[in-house]
Amino acid sequence: MKSKSIIIALAVLILACSVTAIAAESASVGDYTFDYPDDFKVNSTSDTQAVFEKDNTHAIVVLFSDSVASSDDAKTNLESKGYEFLGENTYDAEGYSVTQQNFEKDGLTVYSYNFQMKDGKYCVITYTIPSSEQPGENEDNPITEIIKTLK
Repeated sequence: MKSKSIIIALAVLILACSVTAIAAESASVGDYTFDYPDDFKVNSTSDTQAVFEKDNTHAIVVLFSDSVASSDDAKTNLESKGYEFLGENTYDAEGYSVTQQNFEKDGLTVYSYNFQMKDGKYCVITYTIPSSEQPGENEDNPITEIIKTLK
């Protein structure tokens, strides 16, 4: 019985390791490299941004810039386009002070994550999903994966 438990535990560990190994793809934008979830596909890239799509209602945009509008400016801009502001919070992620703003429009929720890179550039990551879904907490949020692997 003990050896059967050990075999099952080993099989689960091997499965977990294999899932982790294929759980992400890498992308480069300008001087930066990061992982993104493997269920998303690259839509477009440039020297300053990358757009990833899973389907018509799931998208991630990663943008790097020398300057960024303030959180208030971003909020005003999106509200002028009909987005409803749902809330904002700031938290620490991998040594970055990340400001997250949440907006909703037409059954979609847009989560905007803004922070300053160690080299002084700014990073803005938006994550769009259906309003009926949640973005996931910690390791289950694809944005956490991007921030953790950002080089």
